[in-house]
Amino acid sequence: MKNLLLILALLLTVSTTYAQRDEAAKARIHAAKMAYITDRIHLSATQSGEFIPLYNEYEAEARTARKPYKEKYTKAHPDAKDFVIMQYVADDLDCQQQILLIKKKYQDRFLKIISQQQLSDLNMSEREFKQILLKKLKEEARERRMSR
Repeated sequence: MKNLLLILALLLTVSTTYAQRDEAAKARIHAAKMAYITDRIHLSATQSGEFIPLYNEYEAEARTARKPYKEKYTKAHPDAKDFVIMQYVADDLDCQQQILLIKKKYQDRFLKIISQQQLSDLNMSEREFKQILLKKLKEEARERRMSR
């Protein structure tokens, strides 16, 4: 529980910097995420030594798969024509399918290091971390708007 509170405190501290999107902030958020996941799935020291490099490899591959999609649609226009919207939907599904294939590819590799229960907990802890981070970013955005 103490580890979890420390991780959340670290997350709250670094999420402010995340809005600036500098590399140091991204690195700190990644470190907080890894600490959160490691704690939530109860990795042993031995497992951590093998799991963390593999997880970093998995994340890098997923990030590479998402990059073209994000670059293409970061500046999507709200008045886009129907064919553009349908292309967005199709590209989104393609991106999700690529991510799913990457997850399936790494599943067997993860299971050589962690148990099935830990793999299940990994998926849940990734979602939890994302929700915590998004909530904190929304709170900070609200606070910035109110302080103006």
